[in-house]
Amino acid sequence: MHTASSSTPAYSKRIWWTIAAVALIRILYVICFPFDLSGDEAYYWDWGRQLSWGYFSKPPLIAWIMALAGWLGGNTDTGIRLMAVALGTGTLSFVYLISRQLLGSKAAFWAVLLTVASPGNVAVNLILTIDAPLLFFWSGALLFFYNQVHNRRYARLWWILTTLFLGFGLLSKQMMLVFYPLSALYLALQPETRGFLKHWSLYASWIISLAFLIPTIVWNSQNDWITISHTQHHFEGKNVGVLDILSRAGEYFGSQLALLSPVTAVAVAIVLIMGLKHFSKLSAKVKYLMVFSAPGLLLVCLMLIRQSINPNWPAVFYTSILILLGGAVAAVPEVPESWRRFWPRWKIPAIATGLVFAILVMLTPYLLILTHQTGASWDPVVRLEGWSELADEVQRAREVHGSDLHEPFILAAGHRYTASHLAFYLVDQPSVFHWPETPGTIESQYELWGFPDDLGGRDAFIVVPGEHAESPETMHHVFESIDFLEDIEVTRSAKRTRYYTLYIGKGLKLGSTFSKTTP
Repeated sequence: MHTASSSTPAYSKRIWWTIAAVALIRILYVICFPFDLSGDEAYYWDWGRQLSWGYFSKPPLIAWIMALAGWLGGNTDTGIRLMAVALGTGTLSFVYLISRQLLGSKAAFWAVLLTVASPGNVAVNLILTIDAPLLFFWSGALLFFYNQVHNRRYARLWWILTTLFLGFGLLSKQMMLVFYPLSALYLALQPETRGFLKHWSLYASWIISLAFLIPTIVWNSQNDWITISHTQHHFEGKNVGVLDILSRAGEYFGSQLALLSPVTAVAVAIVLIMGLKHFSKLSAKVKYLMVFSAPGLLLVCLMLIRQSINPNWPAVFYTSILILLGGAVAAVPEVPESWRRFWPRWKIPAIATGLVFAILVMLTPYLLILTHQTGASWDPVVRLEGWSELADEVQRAREVHGSDLHEPFILAAGHRYTASHLAFYLVDQPSVFHWPETPGTIESQYELWGFPDDLGGRDAFIVVPGEHAESPETMHHVFESIDFLEDIEVTRSAKRTRYYTLYIGKGLKLGSTFSKTTP
């Protein structure tokens, strides 16, 4: 007989209070967070000012979400990051719902706690990049696909929801494509589900959700398949030696220890190995979670033989394995008996260690400020520092010298992030143009947007990264003259100073080629 504290209603209540508390903490944190947007956040926000069916490197949904976040939040960094909190809260809710359905409320409670107590989960729910919507739609698809197969009640609703979440997941990130072969693998592995491989709703979901990509594919066909070409670069392997493989494997597994926290990462690895070893003896529900985690994680490990792996690539596969680990530490009947004997003793160390790491991630920016260590070589948020200060300096130059120039615009050399951050943090959020590092090549979305005819003859404030940096030689061919204006120092602390050089370009010549961002 269950006690009141361990009953299903009691655990369900705890979970919803936990999710609500986490959401509130994150909302308050985002409001008080002292640093600027990351480069990708500013870049994708700029995408959102020109809505389209496709973009240089990613499907279009992140731009649409940025446009919505900008509209709702007044184009502020706080408004953008509140959207990340909303998506993260939705993801936690789906983790709870699928955990409860497969393994019960007690397992769901621990699965949610293990997810919250992951430093990587903290980051992805506070920084709005493509992983936030991907995890939201992936976790929702896990819930709805399982019900589509096993729950004949509301059958039409399940396949509609599965279709929508697969479709929008595809518009979030290319990784969503992996869901299709994994779902087919799950159906094929069990006699009781193989019949669903002949069911019309499965193929209706697949065909309709894949059709979400048709406008994006058409856009790519009109832009030399730029997204596909860019994506292929991530999978270009190199012939390397054993030491190189060991080096990048060490970097990858080290990053996963940091993203999951050490105890949780080791527990995930052990559960994965034990689950694969005894796969045939696992219950159908546990097999479902294993199929949507183990193959993907193993494939990522195999890819280390030929290429480096970005730390965030396996993020979606951890959703299922953390749910499974929640069932193991809760010792629910659905998991193997050996797990029920071994794992409950590890739940407190895993949660405690994870929470310590997660809290450190959230407190680090404030500790850096209090100890005057911002900008140090080990500062993990160094890429979020100094952008608004740079915009303030450029804005000051605009106010002092702008009246002497002919309709001046802003042109940024170097990395695309400089253009993106200036576009966001300048007071009027103007069009900002980017001079590519290799003119004539398409290096980012800015090159695709092209060059507006109405800039002919206008002057420009030119921002070049570096102390006393020379303006790019190729830039001199597109202006009547380029003159040095001033050096800019952006000092975040005694530990780091960023340097920029500001020029004035007079009389842009028509027929020149560089890229733009337009509100």
